[in-house]
Amino acid sequence: MVDVALTPASEPKLTNPDEVHEAIRIVKFTNTPSPKGIPNRALRHLSLRVVSLLAQIFNAVFRTHYFPQVWKHARVISVLKPGKDPALTSFYRPISLGLEF
Repeated sequence: MVDVALTPASEPKLTNPDEVHEAIRIVKFTNTPSPKGIPNRALRHLSLRVVSLLAQIFNAVFRTHYFPQVWKHARVISVLKPGKDPALTSFYRPISLGLEF
């Protein structure tokens, strides 16, 4: 394994509010709310100020290479693959249902 030092050439590409807004615009929304009960379609109603703040948060994560602990947690369920033996754990697929806050 090669140890790569972080240099200006390898710095991550930062985002901007327009890119965050576009990502929100193209996301497929579901009727399932977040663990806090907030539907994900509420993202489409964020003000430009909030989208700008989100871009700043994402850029801080990219620059510092620090992901908040809460972003590293998800509710995971196992879904049996079609036509497979339910007694064998290798025939289950883990599915992440979203972040736990």
